[in-house]
Amino acid sequence: MAAGLFFFLRNYYRHQQVNMEIGLIRAKNKELRSENLAHLLMLSPKGDTAKQIPIAALRIIQNRASNQLENDQRLSNLEKINQTYILINRLGVAMLVCSVLFLIGFNILQFKRRYKLSKLQERDRQTMHLLRETIREKSLVQEDLIREKDRLNFVLEGTNAATWEWNIQTGQLSYNETWATLIGYTLEEIQPIDQSTLARFAHPEDLEETNKKVSECLRDHTQFYEATYRMRHKDGHWVWILDRGKVVKSSEEGEPLLMFGTHVDITHLKETNEELTRFASVASHEMREPLRMISSFMRLLDKNYSEQLDKKARQYIHYAMDGAERMSAMIQELLAFAHAGGVKGGETEWIDCNNLLQDIKVLMHGQLEEQEAKLNIGLLPTIQARRTPLKLVFQNLIGNALKYQAPGSRPSIEINASDAHTHWQFSVKDNGIGIAPENREVVFQLFKRLHTKHEYSGSGMGLATCKRIIEQHGGKIWIDSNEGNGTILTFTIRKTA
Repeated sequence: MAAGLFFFLRNYYRHQQVNMEIGLIRAKNKELRSENLAHLLMLSPKGDTAKQIPIAALRIIQNRASNQLENDQRLSNLEKINQTYILINRLGVAMLVCSVLFLIGFNILQFKRRYKLSKLQERDRQTMHLLRETIREKSLVQEDLIREKDRLNFVLEGTNAATWEWNIQTGQLSYNETWATLIGYTLEEIQPIDQSTLARFAHPEDLEETNKKVSECLRDHTQFYEATYRMRHKDGHWVWILDRGKVVKSSEEGEPLLMFGTHVDITHLKETNEELTRFASVASHEMREPLRMISSFMRLLDKNYSEQLDKKARQYIHYAMDGAERMSAMIQELLAFAHAGGVKGGETEWIDCNNLLQDIKVLMHGQLEEQEAKLNIGLLPTIQARRTPLKLVFQNLIGNALKYQAPGSRPSIEINASDAHTHWQFSVKDNGIGIAPENREVVFQLFKRLHTKHEYSGSGMGLATCKRIIEQHGGKIWIDSNEGNGTILTFTIRKTA
C-alpha cells in the first residue's frame, strides 16, 4: 500500500514536470514565431517580397525556425510522454482506490471477525462462570447430602432402626445389618435377599394384612403405609415389628419407582400394651360396679317412692339412671377399644356418620341442654372406619366447642362433610373464643394446654388423641381460627382406611 502510494506520487510529480516543460516549449515557440514575424515585417514593412533580404537576417530567421522545429519535435515527444503519464496516473488512481477499498473491506472483515471472536469469548466466559457456579453448587449439594446421610446414619444407629429399600421396577430388595440383627441373624446368614425374604420370617397370619396395605399404598399413590406383624427370631420366639414404608421416587406419570422404610422392634411396647389392656379390664369392671349400684338404687327409689315424688324429682331420677347407663356403655366401648389394640387395632366397618352423630347428640344431651347450645349437623357420608375411635374424635371436638366459650355465650356448632377425592373431609365450626395463629400447632401436642384449669377444665389430651386417631385413618387435622372469632376444625379420613 505504501509502495503503491509512493509510486503514484512520484509519477504525479514527474507528470507535473512534463506539463511545465510542455508549457515552456509552447511559450518559447510562440515567442520565436512572434520574433520571426516581427523581424520579417521590419525587413519588408510593405510586404514586398521582391526586395532582397540580407543574408545575416535570413540566417537569424532560419535559426529561429530551426529552434522552433526542434521545440515542436520535443513538444511532440513530451506530449506522448504526458499521455503515458496520464494513463499511468489513472491506473495508479484505480489501483489506489482498489487498495483503499480492499483495506476497507479487509478491516470490515477483521472487525466482524474480532466482534464474533469477542462474542464467543464473552460466551465462553459466561459458560465458564456458569460451569464454575454449577460445580460449586453441586459441591455444596454433595456436601449437604453427605451431612444428611451422616445425620441419618446417626439417627438409625441411635434408634437401632432397621432399614430396607425396594426398587419396584426391578424387584431388587436390600436390608441393612440391623434388620437381620432384629431377628437374631447376620445379613450374610439370611442370603439370598429377595422379595420372598420377608415371607420366610413373617407370621403367615400377619403377612396377608401387611401385603394388603403395601398394595393399597402403591395402588392409591399414597405417600406411606404402616403395619405391625410378627417375625420369628433365630431362637424360635416371635418378635413384634413396626413396619413403616414410604414412596421416595415416582415417575412423571406418578407411578411409584422406589420405596424406603424402617423396621422397629416393638415387642416390649406390645407387652406393655397387653398389661395396660388387662389393667383397663380390671379398672372398667371396678368403675362399672358403682354405676350398677347407682342405677339399682335409682330404680329402687323410683319404685318405692315415686308416689311421694313430684314430676321434676322423677325426671331427675330418670336422668341419673340414663347417665349411669350411658357411662357404663362408654366404659364398655373404651374397654373394647383397649382390647382392640388402641387406634391401630380393630376391624374397620361401614359407619353412617349421620347415625353416629345422632348417638353422640343423645349422649351429650345434658350438656347441650344446660348450655342452650345449637348443634346443626349437615348431610354426612357413610365411611369405612373404626367406630369407637371415630366416635371419640367427634365427642372431643364437640366437647371442646362447648367448653371454650366466652362467659354468657350460647354455643353454636355446625358439622359438615365434603368429598375430597381420595378422602372424606369433615369440618366442625363453632362460635367460641378461637385460637391464636401461633398456637394452631401447639394445641395438638400431648398434655399441652393454653388455659389454666381455673379458666377451662381439661387434661390437654383431647386434640392430641384426635390427631393420633385421624392419622391412623390416613388423614390429617388442622385449625382455621382467629382468636375471639370462633374456630373451624377440619380433618380428613382416607376412603380406603
